[in-house]
Amino acid sequence: MLRRRALLIAAFLIVASPAPGPAQVFLASRPHPDFRIGPLFVVANVGPDLGPVTFTVAWSLTPEPGHRAADIKQDLFLLWPGEITEATAPGQADPTLVPYVEQRGFTVISSGRLLLRSRDRLQLGTTLPGEPIAEAASFVTYVRQGPVQAGPGTFIKVPWSSTLVDPLAVMSLNMSFRNLIGPKPATWWEELFWGRRYVLTAGFGDVGSLALPLYPLYFEHRDRLVHLAREFSLVIVSFADSDHLRIEEIAPASATRRLSRVRAGAELVSMPLVAAEGITPQLLKVQFSYFSGRIAWRPILVSLVLLMLGNLAGFILLSKDVAHLMRTRLHVRRGEPVFVRHGGVMLPRDVIDQIVPGTTTHADVLALCGPPDEDRVRRGAPGLSRSLVYRATRRIPRRRLAVGRLATVARWDEEQYELEIELIGDRVTAVQSRVSHAKAAS
Repeated sequence: MLRRRALLIAAFLIVASPAPGPAQVFLASRPHPDFRIGPLFVVANVGPDLGPVTFTVAWSLTPEPGHRAADIKQDLFLLWPGEITEATAPGQADPTLVPYVEQRGFTVISSGRLLLRSRDRLQLGTTLPGEPIAEAASFVTYVRQGPVQAGPGTFIKVPWSSTLVDPLAVMSLNMSFRNLIGPKPATWWEELFWGRRYVLTAGFGDVGSLALPLYPLYFEHRDRLVHLAREFSLVIVSFADSDHLRIEEIAPASATRRLSRVRAGAELVSMPLVAAEGITPQLLKVQFSYFSGRIAWRPILVSLVLLMLGNLAGFILLSKDVAHLMRTRLHVRRGEPVFVRHGGVMLPRDVIDQIVPGTTTHADVLALCGPPDEDRVRRGAPGLSRSLVYRATRRIPRRRLAVGRLATVARWDEEQYELEIELIGDRVTAVQSRVSHAKAAS
């Protein structure tokens, strides 16, 4: 029970974490194979739903010079990072395959059979799937015992078939893998502007990281590695719904991008595979994203919002400058009050004349002028005295040119008013006013 629960937890964690970029390594049944893989075509099909990626691997075997195709006659094995989503052929996997993997310290999480097809040379490059053959491939998906964060690997056994050495046909294998498309690391600002972008890697000749479960099997059987022949071979990533596709980056630079000639609405990114003596990873990496609607609206919408915010900020700054210019350099002539306070009521001349020493009381002053800006109290002979101080500033323009009531201003002067009302007891004893002139600040 505990073992089953551990397997379920391991499977869940594997599904939840993105797998490494897929690649292939072929192994022969006997050491030092006298044949090579070629031609080889690896096609990855990606849809806008970003679900499992379907791979079509089509290949043939080419004997080394001095050897015959009839002498090959052996099973092939394929190592592939990732987890196959489902079997494509009925029946159980080869009964020797699961024990073979478990005896090497791995834990099998799924197994099954895969349909093999034969594709004639005239069917290559078309949408025709080919004709099924009697033999079926077997696979097991397994993980290392212990930490499951390393990810799964798939071990596929391809039984011998004369199709493998048919000079006019290739063997074709279809498989679907999950968690091969991962989000591209990005800042929140990049995701806000561009939306979430994704990365897919496809290729040949890579067994992945040393932590992956593929490397131990490769290391054990590296003398059975089947090299790539000097044939025309390709890795292709086919994107459906190209009208809503945006490809950000393609690596390496030798990869090409074009519309499909046989699938409507599909776009292809391809990279040629080069033969090498050793195991040389050849990976095609594509950064892409899908969008909804007729156009990719997110960058346009974010740009419009930024443009509006920039224009609004510019308008605010410009309006401040214009308002400052209007206040300092333009003036509309009108009747100016004699005495204008910053706070309280206006104090025209006739109001001041109503303050009569000896008659006006403190209450009368407050009724006429309002609360003072300053209230001074002095104790001494002839007794307690009090002073109410009112202040105000008047700006006076020095005009240059005038058109009607509108005039340009060369500068502004200030007249600073101070009205001091002295009281002894409750009666006004004196009224004193001061006027000073100064150049106003801009």
